[in-house]
Amino acid sequence: MKLLRLKINQKNGFRSLKKGFEMFFLQGDDWSQATDFNPYVFAGKNGSGKSNVLEALSEIFYHLDCIYLSNKPSYFDEEVINNKATFDSTVSSVNEYELEYITFIDNKDFSEINQETASSKKAHISIKKEKDKRPIIEWVNKNEFNITDELSTYQLKYLLPEYVVGYASGENEILSFRFFKSRFIQYDAYYNNLITETTTDPSPESSLIYVDKSYSQFILLTNMLMQTNNNLDKDILAPFKEYVGIERIDSFRLIIKTDILKEDKGKKYPLLKNLDFDTKKELKYTSSYIEKLKKCATTWYDEENFDFFENESSNSSFLILDYKVNDATLKAFQFHFENNPLKLFELFQLLLILEIHSVTEESKNNTYATENIFSSESINFRPIESKRVLNIKNFNIKKKGIENTIYTKALSDGEHQFLHSLGLCLLFKDTRSLFLLDEPETHFNPNWKAKFLSSLRYSFEQENKDKSETMREMLITTHSPYLLSDSDSKYVQVFRKGEEVRKPEFQTFGTSVNSIGIKVFDMPNTIGEFAQKRIQELREEFEQLEGENYDAFISRVRTEIGESVERLLLLNEVYKKMK
Repeated sequence: MKLLRLKINQKNGFRSLKKGFEMFFLQGDDWSQATDFNPYVFAGKNGSGKSNVLEALSEIFYHLDCIYLSNKPSYFDEEVINNKATFDSTVSSVNEYELEYITFIDNKDFSEINQETASSKKAHISIKKEKDKRPIIEWVNKNEFNITDELSTYQLKYLLPEYVVGYASGENEILSFRFFKSRFIQYDAYYNNLITETTTDPSPESSLIYVDKSYSQFILLTNMLMQTNNNLDKDILAPFKEYVGIERIDSFRLIIKTDILKEDKGKKYPLLKNLDFDTKKELKYTSSYIEKLKKCATTWYDEENFDFFENESSNSSFLILDYKVNDATLKAFQFHFENNPLKLFELFQLLLILEIHSVTEESKNNTYATENIFSSESINFRPIESKRVLNIKNFNIKKKGIENTIYTKALSDGEHQFLHSLGLCLLFKDTRSLFLLDEPETHFNPNWKAKFLSSLRYSFEQENKDKSETMREMLITTHSPYLLSDSDSKYVQVFRKGEEVRKPEFQTFGTSVNSIGIKVFDMPNTIGEFAQKRIQELREEFEQLEGENYDAFISRVRTEIGESVERLLLLNEVYKKMK
């Protein structure tokens, strides 16, 4: 998808976005560059409202997603908690808005459309919600696709983004709140399939995917296992190797808790039954996802009453899968997960989401019904290690310049964040997705900040000739001038508290980070405040000097103050007075 326009119409606005707030994205009717990857960069000081745009979009698509779920909880529109329905299709936090975007249409889901039309045209989608009314989805140019019949619920769902992928570098409940609600939706969909003995596909029921730090090691693991031998003309993992120095995975262990039981109407169901149910009896293929993991393992075994976890005792049953990674391991994973990294990651994602089984029904329903974005703080989403459905242990990697293998936990915060933020984009890069990234470069060193957008562009380049073009949209909030310096000004939005959002009045692409810092972030100078104070003291001292002392003063300034615009300005004043 590619965003065209967002407008907030409700009387009191949404957070810091006032009534009438309107943001334009891809402009005009020429959408020939819609498949080009050009992320929108939102820049501004803290509290200026950058994240509120991401939050508004996550709320809009959460609400739409819940309306068109194919397997939504039966009590969604019925159960009332604290005088509020767990879900109301007519009421949203963003209760009045207009949203427009374009997307591709797959003729597999619209039989009336031939392949040529589907691949050459883009669907223009308009969504409008009036106060306390169900949002209306309109396919503006559907006549160009020869669509005359009323769209089914399934087809309307298809017009929404395939995924909305959220990531925040810190504990940002403002962005994560709707995504946590979506995790409950996926858990409830799985639980319903479990008790009705319906086959489960790990693909999430909801399109909202929030990849917080609990997913970090699984993002790296999936990419390193699945993104090799990918028929591309380039090594898609080159940024991992060049910047972080990761050469390969050496080994890892997966520990899956197998004795969790869920009870419904007096009958007990093993929680993982739906992932260990095999409908294909052939030796070569299996539909059991647990069996797939076994077939890729170097060795595996069942274990009871064994202490795998430090300072925790456990009288439980586990499946232990050990992997010594070589070419055969990579080929096994790629074969059993259909050469699709997302299929493996979605299995890991589901196993992590199943940890919600420990959350009480009351807490879950309260989360559905509340609009308090900080309510997640009171819920323990992750149990202690010995009670978790999935653990990863002994994850060893080979790193350039280090003789022995190291644990992934030995990587720095910046290395983890780089692998996490770039890795999640690699996993979803071939999907019609909206990426909402809140300050993804916070822990990067300046060199990595300067290279982050280039690394994303490298990863998103369409090199595989077998795959059709994809439209994906990315919004990034940042405080880093480096990201603006790597972005054309038409893809930059500047936020100032209490003012209208605007595009920069200068071309940001190629502009020095010092100049961007001054013009966009209102930096009074290009050096630290303490150093600036010292330069001011030197300037005052210089004003009292006599001519014969100038040379000694210049030497002292050059010794005490490092190279900077501020030092140069001071010395220029001295030279001017000397003449």
